[in-house]
Amino acid sequence: MQILKKGSVAIILFGALIANSQKKAVNFQINYRQSYCGGARPSDEIMADLNKPNPYRFQTIIFVSSKGKTDSIKTTENGEVKIKLRADKYKVYEAWRYYKKTPAGFSREDFDLVCLKVEWKKEIKEIIVTTKDIKVIDKNEIIYTCPWNVSCILDSRRPPAAE
Repeated sequence: MQILKKGSVAIILFGALIANSQKKAVNFQINYRQSYCGGARPSDEIMADLNKPNPYRFQTIIFVSSKGKTDSIKTTENGEVKIKLRADKYKVYEAWRYYKKTPAGFSREDFDLVCLKVEWKKEIKEIIVTTKDIKVIDKNEIIYTCPWNVSCILDSRRPPAAE
């Protein structure tokens, strides 16, 4: 009877070890770019600075597997993501897109809903994890834009342009 118990424990431990070993460490960085929101035409130096990638710091991102299972994680101070994933294909979203909210927490009434539905489907990365390989594919760049120039905002909510 005691041999059976030891064998059962060994089988359970072996099964747990195999299940855990199926996950692979996936590490990547998420960055964003900033658009120019000033008045006068920016200098080349300002534009070059704006075009530099910035770390997407302390932001929640959502992973959705091909089976529809979700997971979330916060990026580090450097915009890094470190997560263990099972072999599958994952889409990675900004939280506002996955939860079908508006950018920067604006009111939904300020947006064209048909346009927003298209925006919500845009993943920022695709990750393919196989037993032999990990591929991280960039899909849609994150761009912080001026509040009056956010995608899908209704023209009636934009401030009047200078003439």
